Amino acid sequence: MKKFNLQLISLVFLFLLSCQNELEEKDNKEFQNEEVNNFQRAAAPCRELYALVLPASGTGSPILPNIESFIFKVELNTIPIGYNFVSQIKIAGTPVTCVTGLSDMIGIPDYAWAVTGQNSNFPKKLLKVNISSGQATIEANTTDYLQDIENLDASGNNLVGIKEGTSQLMKVDIPSGICTLFGPNGPTEQYNGLTSMGGKLYAISGLTDYICPSKRGDIFEYELTGGDYINKYSYKSTNATYTMKELGFYYDNCYGKKWLIGSSQAIITNNINIKPCILPYPTFLLNTTTTHQNFHGIFDFMTK
Repeated sequence: MKKFNLQLISLVFLFLLSCQNELEEKDNKEFQNEEVNNFQRAAAPCRELYALVLPASGTGSPILPNIESFIFKVELNTIPIGYNFVSQIKIAGTPVTCVTGLSDMIGIPDYAWAVTGQNSNFPKKLLKVNISSGQATIEANTTDYLQDIENLDASGNNLVGIKEGTSQLMKVDIPSGICTLFGPNGPTEQYNGLTSMGGKLYAISGLTDYICPSKRGDIFEYELTGGDYINKYSYKSTNATYTMKELGFYYDNCYGKKWLIGSSQAIITNNINIKPCILPYPTFLLNTTTTHQNFHGIFDFMTK
C-alpha cells in the first residue's frame, strides 16, 4: 500500500510539473508575442503631419476672398516643433483661394482631398491635390460649401465636413460630391475643426465656453455613423489666441501630444487631457510667426 501511495504521489507530482511547464511555456510565448508587438509598435514610423495654411491671420469663416492656400509640414518630434513650407495649391498654374479643408486620400501616395469655400475662385469644389507640388484637379462640385474635412472610414469613399460657417456636420460622398446630413446642428453657433480618435469623431467650437465656463474650446464626440453628439469635453483654453476662429484640430497618438490645435492666430498648442474643468490647461508649442514666413492661419491638419 505504501508503494502504491508513493507511485500515486509521483504521478501527481509529474502531472503538476507538466502543467507548470506548459503554463510557463504559454506565458513565455505570450510575453514574447507582446514583446514583438511592442517592438513593432515602437518601430512603426509616425505618419507625416501636414497643415492647410493661409497667409492671413485671424480670418474666420467664411474665409475672406483672395486668400491663397498652402500646405506645410509639421514636425512634432522637435523642439520647437517643425513648421515648413511644402507647396501652394494651384489648378493649371492658377493659385486656388479659400481652400477650407484637407484630408488624406487613402491608399494614394502623395495625394490629398481638399474642399473650397464660398469666397474661393473655385467655389464649392472637391479637389484632388498632389501634396508635394500643390497641383490640383477638380474631382467634383460639392452640394454644400464645406470646411475642415475628415475621412469617416478606411474605404476612402466617405468624408465628413463642417458646412461652412455653421455647426452642421455633412457627410460627403466621393466621387459625386453629394453632401447629406451627418446629424443635427451642434449646440454652439459654429464648429471650427474636426478630428478622429479611437473610432469616434470630434468637433471643436473654438471660442465658446459652453462646457467649462471661462475655458474656451468646447469639444463634442460623435459616432462615425452619424447622429447627435454623444459626449462633450473641453480644451480648457484660458487664452483666446490659442483657439481663435478657424482651427486645425488633430489627435496625435504617436508623439504624445494628444489633442493639438493650430489657430488662425499663428499659435500651435496641445492638451493631453480634455476632461472638462480640471487641469491641465493647454500647452504652448509654437508661434508660427517665428519661422519668418508669412503663412500663419492654420486651418486644418491631415496625416499621410
